[in-house]
Amino acid sequence: MSTTPKLAIVLLSTGLLVSAAQAQTPSSAELDRLSAQRQAEIGPRDWGAPVAAAPEAPPVPLSGKVTCMSPRTEFEPVYAGPSGRAKKIGIAPPQIAVTATTSGAWTQIVRAHGNLAWIPTADVLPWHSTTAKAGTRCTVSGIRPSDGMVVFSYPQ
Repeated sequence: MSTTPKLAIVLLSTGLLVSAAQAQTPSSAELDRLSAQRQAEIGPRDWGAPVAAAPEAPPVPLSGKVTCMSPRTEFEPVYAGPSGRAKKIGIAPPQIAVTATTSGAWTQIVRAHGNLAWIPTADVLPWHSTTAKAGTRCTVSGIRPSDGMVVFSYPQ
C-alpha cells in the first residue's frame, strides 16, 4: 500500500475520534446547581480574621561612609575590580551607594547583599532624581535583610 492511502486512512480515523470526543458545555443553571451541591457537601468555612503582614525589619547599616550618587549614564557597567579589563559584573542602577574607597581612577560601590563593585570615578556624579521633585536628597539607609537590596531614603 502506498503512502497516500495510508495517510488518508489515518486522517479519517483521527477525524472520527476527534468528533466523538467533544467537550461538554453545561448551562449556567447546571453550573450553579453543581456549585450549590458542592458547597452543601463541604459546609460553611470560617477562615478567621485576615492575617496582617509581618513588619519589615529595619535596614542593616553599612560600615564606613557610603554616599548616594548617580552614574553618568543609564546602564553604566560596573566591574569586579578597579580596571576596565576586569570582569563586568552588572550595571549601575539610577542611584548607587558609593564608598570612600578609590583605586586610581576607580571608585568602589556597594551592590545587593553587600557585594562590592567598581565604577570609573569620572562616571560617578552627584545624585539627581529621575522621579522626585527638585530639592529632594538621597541617603543610603543600609541593606534590607529580606532580600539584600540596598535601601535608599529621600528625606526633605
